[in-house]
Amino acid sequence: MATYAIGDIQGCLREFDSLLEKLNFSADDELWLAGDLINRGPDSLELLRRVKTLSGQCKIVLGNHDLHFLAILFGGHSSGSKDTFTQLLQAPDVLEIGHWLRGQKLVHSAKGHIMVHAGIPSFWTSAQALEYAAEVEAVIGWPDDRGMQTGQVTYNDFFAKMYGNEPPLWQESLTGMDRLRIITNYFTRMRYVDAVCTMNFAEKGPLGSAPNELMPWYETTLGSSRVETIVFGHWASLDGVTHSNKHIAVDTGCVWGRYLTAYCLETGDITRQPAHQ
Repeated sequence: MATYAIGDIQGCLREFDSLLEKLNFSADDELWLAGDLINRGPDSLELLRRVKTLSGQCKIVLGNHDLHFLAILFGGHSSGSKDTFTQLLQAPDVLEIGHWLRGQKLVHSAKGHIMVHAGIPSFWTSAQALEYAAEVEAVIGWPDDRGMQTGQVTYNDFFAKMYGNEPPLWQESLTGMDRLRIITNYFTRMRYVDAVCTMNFAEKGPLGSAPNELMPWYETTLGSSRVETIVFGHWASLDGVTHSNKHIAVDTGCVWGRYLTAYCLETGDITRQPAHQ
């Protein structure tokens, strides 16, 4: 049995199927998908349908593009000019897919690894990361057939108010949507941060391209003695390079014409599928 973590697929179904074939993926193997399953690429609808059939052997964490789709479907927002959701939003099974997708996690941990879409601030232990992720997961995954307590944030409320860069720095005293938003942003949008892990959302370039006061989130050392290896996507301009064997970047820009990457948890082997023309 092998466990393969795959980076941002973003609707690149042909490359996903080709990568699984290259891996000789079998019923005994397991997939970890590091978020951004959809958007920008050509086959978001069929990609989600395909992954949904693999749910029994697949662990998924949500990325910012997945949450963006859910905010359109359940939060009243509109698609942007660069989004490729039209076919998905018009599909007869879009609500079924949407409810299945909002039941996925923000963080998954097993086998000495912890998977997240963007990153984990170093001042959170792995136990804290899972605890804070569970706060958001409880809201976005709330079953439709369960009653809400007075003042409870519903998943519709969350997706309506999800967008925003504030607050950019964690405080345990945060409550309500400010708390839910910053937890979500750390897990799904973080790239560069300052010395105290304040998120900077403007800088998205490769290593060394940001102002000197900023650093990649995984280079901060603010008290967490994490033992797990972190597997993450989101940052295509890293091209899979972090210079750290404890931080595995698996977004290698397939949707931009580069590669779809799989990392084997058991061996550390990297398998890449070039983007199709």
